[in-house]
Amino acid sequence: MTQKESGLTRREALAGAGAVGFAALGAASGRPTGTDSWGEYTDYTYAQTDRPWDLLVGWRRTENGTVVDSSPTDAEDDVEAAGIRLVDVDNALPHDTGTASVGLRLEDPAGAAPDGVRVWLKIAPGLDGADAASRALAERIRLEVRYDTGLLGVGACAGAESDFAGYGELIAAGTLAELSADPVATGIELDPTLLGNGCLTTEERRCLTFTWEFDGEGGNAGQGGAVDFDVRFAADDCSAEGNPFAMSDVSDGNATEVGQ
Repeated sequence: MTQKESGLTRREALAGAGAVGFAALGAASGRPTGTDSWGEYTDYTYAQTDRPWDLLVGWRRTENGTVVDSSPTDAEDDVEAAGIRLVDVDNALPHDTGTASVGLRLEDPAGAAPDGVRVWLKIAPGLDGADAASRALAERIRLEVRYDTGLLGVGACAGAESDFAGYGELIAAGTLAELSADPVATGIELDPTLLGNGCLTTEERRCLTFTWEFDGEGGNAGQGGAVDFDVRFAADDCSAEGNPFAMSDVSDGNATEVGQ
């Protein structure tokens, strides 16, 4: 289907879908990590800074098979002003695809979390108050999230482009419209382990893959619409119980929205 046949221009198709960003229960910032071992990720940030520990998030992304850069993360001011784009597809067309490979690591130099932390993920499609065109567009954008554990540990954390990426356990999948009613929309704990307590320690890394696709079979549906969603990570003490996102919403909604 050509652009003329689809009736969708790049700007009309997903104007605003670039607001697929990171948000967290603390002030997200981009600052030097002092760790060279994360060279496989082109970008990084700290998803949480209001605790004695830091949750480091590294990622790289592709669009139509080509690795692309993300938003600036040289300084906290840059992140606060420009946001952080896990997916930045405001120029997408039907049939376009993309991936994001994400690594999570606990930094705890003071030893405040000796047993590790519980890591939570929330994907919140921004469909409240959306017009008909935007809702139609949300039906055409499909997202799949998996653990990047490889096959029996082989190929783990190799990224969404790896031959082993499809072996990871599925976390969530569906159109943006469908994900708005999925448990991940309110927050789920990330625990790819079969044994143990599921807490992330400083000795390990937890990796995810995100893949998205713009369905090319919808004709003009969604023309003029715009969709976005937030990807949030939160880290709570290993002994904590309950959803930290729910508790944050009840307390007064202190979540920092980065990437709006």
